[in-house]
Amino acid sequence: MARRREVSDAQIIQAARKVFLERGTQAPVTAVASELGVSSATLFVRMGSKRRLILAALWLPDPPVLEMLRKGFRPTAPMDRQLRGIFYELAVYAEAAIPATFTLYAAGLRAKPGEDFSDVAPHQLRQGLSKWLGQAVRCGAIVCDPRVVADLTIGSLEARAMHAFLARRPYSRRETRRFIHGMVAAIHGSPLPLRDSHQHADR
Repeated sequence: MARRREVSDAQIIQAARKVFLERGTQAPVTAVASELGVSSATLFVRMGSKRRLILAALWLPDPPVLEMLRKGFRPTAPMDRQLRGIFYELAVYAEAAIPATFTLYAAGLRAKPGEDFSDVAPHQLRQGLSKWLGQAVRCGAIVCDPRVVADLTIGSLEARAMHAFLARRPYSRRETRRFIHGMVAAIHGSPLPLRDSHQHADR
């Protein structure tokens, strides 16, 4: 008698994410089981239901970059190097989160408009990056409007990830690093705060 294959929760979630992103949430649990080489019954015993399997696969955990932001700006470290590290991790998260979010919305499994979004990762990332940039501004390491730059940065990375997902053409790590380098150069090299630029434009 063949020995039953053992799979971890992480393996189940990874396989389910692959199947649901490629085929949509209408894909049967048997497709996930086939990907893992186990029976559908095994997955139902472990996950409870297809809905729980979908949510576990597509509702991503908080990204490690949140902890990087919570640690705050480091005055003794080069500003551009810190920005590149944070922006790259934000890009990696966006590239995973955007496809998952689109797929969940298509299945009607995301929160409804008007519900509290204060504890979800996108909101926390915007708040965290704005606070981090504010610390850098107060230290004199950069001149910018923290809230505007946080929104521009995360919005750009989310849009980039969305385009890659819709085109079915993921970016290479080299392409992402090159893009991040350009973003940091544009932000770090800005000679005026964005609010001052607005004031000049209004005159």
